[in-house]
Amino acid sequence: MFKDYSPRLIFGVMAVTCIIISPLFAIFVPMTVPDLFLTDRSYFYIYSFRTNVKIIIAGFVILAAAFALLCWKRQIATFVLSLLLLIGGLVTLYSSTSTYTAINEQVVFKSQLIGSQKMQWDSIERVALEFVPNALGNYKFIDKSGNELIIQEDKSMATSYIYLMASKKNIQFDEYEKK
Repeated sequence: MFKDYSPRLIFGVMAVTCIIISPLFAIFVPMTVPDLFLTDRSYFYIYSFRTNVKIIIAGFVILAAAFALLCWKRQIATFVLSLLLLIGGLVTLYSSTSTYTAINEQVVFKSQLIGSQKMQWDSIERVALEFVPNALGNYKFIDKSGNELIIQEDKSMATSYIYLMASKKNIQFDEYEKK
């Protein structure tokens, strides 16, 4: 009833499967992650679709490389390297859930697993939206000491929310075309 399949075939099929399903995950995961993982509803979240699509596809390519390596040779060195690639691919996929901007009483920009920048609204001197017509722009949060926090625009609703928060805190909000 069951046939004995070679490990080379199984790992080869797993590598091809990773490549085939990566576009599906890349399209649907960024739309569902904010509802599943970002549960504090007191914040307004900007979840970068483009950035996370790239991260998800890179994660699946790393997983496919791990399985393809096992398909190629099965020695101690390839097992160790494949294990490292597998862990790296899973960490890369997880990091796509950790790339967002949260805005409430502070602006929190979290980029992947390492690094996040925070700015309190009290320390922000002005907010600027730098845009290109018919394209996404960048929000620049500039504090009183001149430090900048730059966030790429991802939602049209974000501009109105950021403008509302800036006007509520009496912070200057500028919009200008990028040159």
